Amino acid sequence: MAAITSKIKRAVADTIDRTAHLDVAKATQAIAKKFGLRERLVNYTHVEFRNKLNEYGYKSTPYNERILFLPHCMRNSKKCRAKQGEQGLECVRCGKCDLCELIKMSEDLGYKAAYITPGGSMVQKIVREQKPKAVMGICCYEEANIAFDKLTGTGIHAQASLLLYDGCKDTKANIADAREKMELIDRHLLQKTIK
Repeated sequence: MAAITSKIKRAVADTIDRTAHLDVAKATQAIAKKFGLRERLVNYTHVEFRNKLNEYGYKSTPYNERILFLPHCMRNSKKCRAKQGEQGLECVRCGKCDLCELIKMSEDLGYKAAYITPGGSMVQKIVREQKPKAVMGICCYEEANIAFDKLTGTGIHAQASLLLYDGCKDTKANIADAREKMELIDRHLLQKTIK
């Protein structure tokens, strides 16, 4: 899987460079056809296009101006002791799912905040209140596309890491992919934006 996702990333970057005027969905279909991809990898390719289109702005945004959004469906439904708060689940750091590790990663990097939400309207509310310059979401394909659409034209740069599997309960993050996207930063670009 790692080899094909690496090839997809390179193909996405090349395609954007050569054909920036193309509609993302058409470009996704061209790459899917080239590699003979099944639906899950077609969705991954589509999200990677949207990630690449946002990457420059995202990489030039300091960590402390970013918010991490995590889906509540990642919690361990049998063992989770988190309580629902006004801004999503309030993790108690029990370690029974990946949420704890991802929140810690965001804290170690210095992210402005991390929220565990059911998606959509709560995310929009938090974005309006917190006014981040960039957001990172770990989510399913549908939620990723909704978020990208809602953020278009807002000046908020986004990255998404797709869940390894979804289904709205006991889902699983791709920790390596999430870490890679969370850590994206170009210190040279960052210095230019500060000056």
